[in-house]
Amino acid sequence: MVLRMKFPAGLRLGLLAVAIAGVLSGTAASRAYAHEHDTMPMDQGPRAPVPTDSIYNSDAAWTDHDGKRVTLKSLGGKPQIVAMFYTTCQYVCPLIVDEMKHVERELGPEARSQVGFALFSFDPERDSPSVLKAYAAKRDLDLQRWRLYTANSGDVLELAALLGVRFRKEPDGEFSHSTIITVLDRKGVIRYQMLGLNQDRGPLLKAVRAALQN
Repeated sequence: MVLRMKFPAGLRLGLLAVAIAGVLSGTAASRAYAHEHDTMPMDQGPRAPVPTDSIYNSDAAWTDHDGKRVTLKSLGGKPQIVAMFYTTCQYVCPLIVDEMKHVERELGPEARSQVGFALFSFDPERDSPSVLKAYAAKRDLDLQRWRLYTANSGDVLELAALLGVRFRKEPDGEFSHSTIITVLDRKGVIRYQMLGLNQDRGPLLKAVRAALQN
């Protein structure tokens, strides 16, 4: 797989190594957890540093819930709150979306109108644009603010590396994955990451509001 990035070559190779390590990682202890319940082992252990440059330098092609082909740069111009998920996940992914919806409510009307929310699927085989759109309706996501995306497996791997997300596809097609919610500034630079669930939302909200001021 070739990463189609505008980052320096050394960083491209590093991101690829991180992504492959994340997908292939899986100790005996982590395998004792079932599928999406595997977030605790995935969230533990050292994480590679995330890029300090804009992730919008990636030219990976994503398809949104309307079937429109875009790059990450299309999210620019406003702060974004982003996470990776998949629609058939029954436990952790709904909680990630719940957490993002809590943030959406707590921002208040004025700030909320200036922030975007983006969900990127791990599962290109099942999460077609129409499936993503149905999921948005089921979860009552306001598509004026929320965007849902799918891409090929190589581009999913690339984004996971950029965001420091670990994931592994299981033999039955489900995914084990870490739970990370990321705040991007208007230019696509990572300003804050909330690792795991049931965390204090205060720092994340503070990061979003700071991004709105810059």
